[in-house]
Amino acid sequence: MSARDDLWKAVAVGNLPETVRLVAALDDSERRAAAKELRGELKRLRAAYRYGFLDRTVINALLLAGAGTIGGPAAAATWLCRSDLRPWWPGDATGRLCEALCDVTSFRPAEWRAEVAHRVAARLRTTDDDLVRWHIAAALARSAGGAPPVSDGFVVGWATDGVSPGELADDPFLETLVPKLFEVDGVGAVLSRPSFRNGWDTAGGQSWATALTGLARAGRLDRAALLDGCVSRFLRGGTPHDLRWFVQLHEALEPTDDEATARVRDYVRLLPAAPPTVADLALGQVRRVDDLEHLDTALFDEAAGAVLFRTEKKLVRATLTWLDRTARKRDRVDATLRAVLVVLGSDDLDLRERAVKILVRHAAKAGDTAREEVREAAVGLPTDLRATVAAAFGEVEAAAGPAPLAAPPPFTPREWPTPIGSLTELADEFADLVHAEEQWVRAERFLGALVEFAHRDLDATRAALRKATPWLIDHDGASSWHGTNWGVSGITLRGLTHPRSRHELINRVTGFVREQTTRISQWAEPPMSRLLGWRARELASAVGRTPFLLATPTRGSGHIDPDVLVGRLERLEAAGLEPGAADVLLAKLRVPREIDPATVARARTLTSPVGREMASWLAGGGLLDPVVECRFLDEPIVVAGGLGILLQVLASADVPGDSDIARFCALASDRPERCQQYGGRTSSWPSVLPSHRELAAAHLLPHVAGTEDHGWGQGGLVLDLAEADGPAGAATGTLLACALVNRAPQERANAVEAFLAFGGRGQLPAAETGAALGHLTALGRITFSRAVRSLTSAADAGAHADVWATAAAALPHVLPAPGERAAAGVPDLLGLATRVAESTGVRGAIPAVADVAARGGSSRLVKESARLHRTLAT
Repeated sequence: MSARDDLWKAVAVGNLPETVRLVAALDDSERRAAAKELRGELKRLRAAYRYGFLDRTVINALLLAGAGTIGGPAAAATWLCRSDLRPWWPGDATGRLCEALCDVTSFRPAEWRAEVAHRVAARLRTTDDDLVRWHIAAALARSAGGAPPVSDGFVVGWATDGVSPGELADDPFLETLVPKLFEVDGVGAVLSRPSFRNGWDTAGGQSWATALTGLARAGRLDRAALLDGCVSRFLRGGTPHDLRWFVQLHEALEPTDDEATARVRDYVRLLPAAPPTVADLALGQVRRVDDLEHLDTALFDEAAGAVLFRTEKKLVRATLTWLDRTARKRDRVDATLRAVLVVLGSDDLDLRERAVKILVRHAAKAGDTAREEVREAAVGLPTDLRATVAAAFGEVEAAAGPAPLAAPPPFTPREWPTPIGSLTELADEFADLVHAEEQWVRAERFLGALVEFAHRDLDATRAALRKATPWLIDHDGASSWHGTNWGVSGITLRGLTHPRSRHELINRVTGFVREQTTRISQWAEPPMSRLLGWRARELASAVGRTPFLLATPTRGSGHIDPDVLVGRLERLEAAGLEPGAADVLLAKLRVPREIDPATVARARTLTSPVGREMASWLAGGGLLDPVVECRFLDEPIVVAGGLGILLQVLASADVPGDSDIARFCALASDRPERCQQYGGRTSSWPSVLPSHRELAAAHLLPHVAGTEDHGWGQGGLVLDLAEADGPAGAATGTLLACALVNRAPQERANAVEAFLAFGGRGQLPAAETGAALGHLTALGRITFSRAVRSLTSAADAGAHADVWATAAAALPHVLPAPGERAAAGVPDLLGLATRVAESTGVRGAIPAVADVAARGGSSRLVKESARLHRTLAT
């Protein structure tokens, strides 16, 4: 038996010490021969493992064998970075691997090890948690001596898992990599995450920020370079999360007066657009320099103007306080008044009042030019504030008339995407779908094309899918679902990999795509899920035998053009084929509310049983609108296992009859189902009932309401409901209210878009949405301040009247009784209501608002209520 045979035996069992020993025993010719055999050994080992997944120790042994036998540094780095040899999450085994790697490459020149380290580091990406490969590159760099790699991925890896804060002083990479912390994107996000051990050293009781500050204090690091690095990173911009750690480091360094003065111009440059935490830091330094009397007039004007244009009320209030305090002390009353004028145009009435008070307080010291500028700027103020300014600065003319309101964007229906035109496109779409988030439009488009292509040529369709996803569907039995977003079970993947019949592969792919919307619970499956599951199973048995699907939509709302539907039935009759029962039922539910009489007449010419059934359905106008009711539970029901989700709204729908449609569409509220887990599998439900949005919303409510802190696509759902047709009542309004308070900004943005779409179609259930917001807030179920932000965005987009109607419906429910505390955001809603009431000219007192306004006191709740009441009463 040769030495190489012994080596491969050691590799096969993952024996790292033996692998190192045997590689070291090889001469140069044997190493070259072993290097040539590496790929073959890898293939042989993969074939021996089920699904091709190698054991971690075997992967590590293969990495060692390659590093010790491959002669070229480029080829060695490529081997260490092979995707199919990617080591698992780091741990104790990583330290043993790196130690063995240094041993197995110890005979190599230092230059060789350094080049391999740099090449491996160059392949690291900042977005990957590829920490094992980072440790491989770091171990080789340390063993070689010299400068460490400085690639972005290596720097982020160093900050992530390279060294703990307490060990920084002894780290050989310290001096080289610290300056890079301020240059590489991704460092701040990593060091802001407390889950990583580098963010905080629990044993040493210090963070990276305090450790670097201590090293600067000790002279190991340049303090000025750290401060300049923070400021330069702030100036490059980024999200609050990206910059949070740099704010912490800046605060830990505690700049001196001289250091702040030297950087004051940069601090001023940060004020207009930096994230609020950074702007707050910069404003503090600017005010500090001003207190030292080192802030010149030009910088003062720039700083004041920059902050007062921002939208964050906290920053604006702090700036107004600073300007008020220093106006006379610094002999800059006129400059202060000019800066404050910006706030007179604010939508926030509280800020406007503050600005007016500052103007009046310093009016006696104002020059003639400044006084004239104040009078001109006060023209657009409300009557009471305008009178206050006039009393201090002279007569102020009233505005000629209200400025025209910005109109909300018009509703534009979504178009159905162009059908897939080739097998290549079909295969590419499938390869993308297995990694994509669930989107019913893409899934329906794919399934429709899959059925058509499979009917034309099953073998060619099978070959195209295999070619597009060899990692998922290959010929030798290996398969992998790791990295997909489809949550497919191993049994399904095994059936996909090993079709039991001619049709099995296509059938399994169909099930794979439909898995997103039809996962079945063993103990409670919602009606919509049962319907979609029925269709999926029916479709799987029909692929290859039916030429097309009857229920594939033709519009972005999920509707089917009735003329197209009749044409499909005519083609099936001509071919002597019958569509599946579930496909027929879904096609019925997808017909629009208005049907051309000519299409009804054409349908009457159909002769098959299904054709006559569909003709009767179209002639009757489809499904009649059922009676839908929803109610809020005083005591929510805990559902969804350990997720802590609360079932808080029950809905019912009365659909008469005993047909399949009645059984699937009816909904009883006396049997609340414990099936909140379907919240992530509901995206296609609105497309099942595109002509009955209120019924779709009723089915969604028990599974989606209560998931506001879990995401689960609420915004996308209400967008689909806005695209749909039919009455919009309490169920739709409640679902929209939940989406408006979703924790995820993107979901709230989608909800605002839906709010605008409803309004653009004249179909917004404003009163129901407002009432739902009020009920859920009163019950303590939602974060009300998110709703105010969403409604503010809608108002900014021009939906003033719709926002007013929603706010007016919410206020009676959210205003607290005497002695109770208002929910966070209620004063802001009052301010928003006053703004849109002024812009729309609506009048008529709201008793609940009048009651709060009459309580008296200086709380913001009372003040905002009084403002709104005055606006509505005058």
